[in-house]
Amino acid sequence: MTSLGPRVAWSVSAPRQRRRRVLLVVAGVFALAVASWAAALARDLAGSRHVTAKSLRLALGPPAPVDGSDVVIPTAIEAEPPPPPVRPAGLEGVSFVLLLGTDNRKLDGIGRTDAMILAGFRDRDGAVAAISVPRDLWVPLPDVGTLHAEGRTHARLSSVYRVGELRLGRGQGMALLRQTLEAELGVRVDRYASIDFAGFEALVDALGGVEVEVACPIMDCFWVEGTDKPCVMMEVPAGTVRLDGATALAFVRSRHGTGDRDRRRRQQSVMLGFARKLRGAGVRGIHRLWGVAEAHVDTDLARGDAIYYGSFGLETRPAQVHGFSIKHPMTARHVTEDGKHVLLLDRGQFDAALDGLFEAELPAVRGRSKCPAPDAAL
Repeated sequence: MTSLGPRVAWSVSAPRQRRRRVLLVVAGVFALAVASWAAALARDLAGSRHVTAKSLRLALGPPAPVDGSDVVIPTAIEAEPPPPPVRPAGLEGVSFVLLLGTDNRKLDGIGRTDAMILAGFRDRDGAVAAISVPRDLWVPLPDVGTLHAEGRTHARLSSVYRVGELRLGRGQGMALLRQTLEAELGVRVDRYASIDFAGFEALVDALGGVEVEVACPIMDCFWVEGTDKPCVMMEVPAGTVRLDGATALAFVRSRHGTGDRDRRRRQQSVMLGFARKLRGAGVRGIHRLWGVAEAHVDTDLARGDAIYYGSFGLETRPAQVHGFSIKHPMTARHVTEDGKHVLLLDRGQFDAALDGLFEAELPAVRGRSKCPAPDAAL
């Protein structure tokens, strides 16, 4: 009888296991069919002579939000997680995509997030807005492993992804960054797209360059690993300029002007340059541009998602993009006990700005009354 028990249990559970496997297969096929349907629908619409960006957007609809429960934080099991922040009424129906530039300089390296933009897409009218997030924002860290014992209760926002990858495990960096942004800013990240230095250069070159509106002439010099030169000079005149990959990367990394504030402005300018490239390609060009970008970008965007968000770029002119940079009075300068110069967020000031996100004038499209000297960064 003792040996019979397991055989009886197996004979009862085996059909259940088979049913589970069948259900999983059916679910996988269904998901694949839905994805294929979305891509086929976009192709059909793109091939239509009378299709518009709006009809493409309305046909596909916004992507479903990502479940944020995939963050594996030990203390989250012991304590009840806080309720998610209430999204301001004006942001209902807005989907946010986190655009990241990372400083991975080595193969298999885990770099910091050098540039961070939250792009908001409002489904009801096709409006687009962007929030430039400072990398020096000082944010809480979860008590993972020995972090708090080491005195590391906070970190710069640019380090959160790296902390997640190294302390929680591979694949957890983005999940932790998503959770941190929602807790700190009250903004849920629905999708993300991340690109490192090499990928950024390759993408810009693959697209034939990017056209950027340059407010002030810039001269800067960058040390390049593997060369015997002290630095490589970058010069960009003011006006409408087409940048290749290497120059575009230097342009968004330069500290010319007032530090990170002007840096974020230049990053927004390049983002608008990509939007102009998308608009010039038209509805029929979305597939081709996504095919080029996909090889260089780490993202959870499915092809249908990319087409949905891409339709906004066709519907909205770059000059109509709104948004702001998180800066004073939304932030205050702070020096930590160990001498780090960081920024503290004033949540009240930020929430007030967030309420007017789709009315605010994006710094990249705003005229500048005075420019620093071209060689100020030198």
